[in-house]
Amino acid sequence: MEQVYALEVTLIEFVQDWFRDWDGYLQWVNDISNPHMLLEFLFPLISIVDSVFAAQMLLALSFGGWLNTVMKWWLLEDRPYWWVHETTFYTSHRPRLKQNRQTCETGPGSPSGHSAAGAAALVLLLMFISHVMRDRKFYMRYWKYVMYPLCGAAMASIILARLYVGAHFPHQCLLGALVGAFMAPALCIYVSDPYIWKYGPEWSGMAWHAAAAVIAAAIGGVTYAGLKICGIDPQWTVKLAFRWCQQPSEIHVTTTPLFALMQSTAAMLGWALSVTPAVAEYRHYTPHRSLIMSSFTTGVIMYGFQQLSAQVDKTSVFRFYASHFVLNAVKPALLLRLTPTLAMMPFSPKHKTD
Repeated sequence: MEQVYALEVTLIEFVQDWFRDWDGYLQWVNDISNPHMLLEFLFPLISIVDSVFAAQMLLALSFGGWLNTVMKWWLLEDRPYWWVHETTFYTSHRPRLKQNRQTCETGPGSPSGHSAAGAAALVLLLMFISHVMRDRKFYMRYWKYVMYPLCGAAMASIILARLYVGAHFPHQCLLGALVGAFMAPALCIYVSDPYIWKYGPEWSGMAWHAAAAVIAAAIGGVTYAGLKICGIDPQWTVKLAFRWCQQPSEIHVTTTPLFALMQSTAAMLGWALSVTPAVAEYRHYTPHRSLIMSSFTTGVIMYGFQQLSAQVDKTSVFRFYASHFVLNAVKPALLLRLTPTLAMMPFSPKHKTD
């Protein structure tokens, strides 16, 4: 891998030099394709418009975040910005990669979480547009010739942005894009309308999904423990990040594998306990819902969660992760069940009493 890394570092140097005038745009792309930001902001915004699409997006982002974290621990690959300092491959001239505020991520490098989340979101967007056109009997014949190139350009921008900040090698970005592109449609088909619950009792589906979320968390825990048993420190990449990041203050806890594993498994559990056939009502009863009420409620919920997150105790590791787990598990219930209920309440039929 040393020779592969060295060749790809040369490509990263070329990207950083060639696209230096695009610094603002590429940093913006890095921000909006951040899996943590997509889960925190994109999912709530989509839930205002379409609850089923939001449920699909939530599952894709949460399952994708879990899979990305576990694969990082399985593959244990380096990131460019610390590899160029740690490697003994170079005997004379050592490359100097540029760093910025988005470079210093702390997990292993492969696959790229930004690429996986971006690919999943773009594929789901294409599937959602196709569904809306078929559902509304308004099919534009040439929409694919417009949207496919745009989504391809967006995916290329995400990969370029990750190379530009030196957070990933090219093959790690390509692997992440492939994982996200294949994972999203598989999950989208599973969480379709009507739901999988039509094949059995609703409680049975919720139980199976909750059990799957618990098993996913257990797999993450076993992977973590397995690395320690094998003599590998699962947090070794965090130490490398602090060692070679020019501005350690730019290292954020949300980039650590443990935080990503906690957030994704909590969101999966929240999805399992919240998404039932009732969620589809908000999609189909479009004349009988208030988008103003939905937007207001979603805004209040997002603001409330931001305030609660800021108040989480940071002096205790256990309380910190336990508090964030509860917050991420409760949020889907509020956005996918409470908000649609309030938005449809003004249009609910009024029963006359005798």
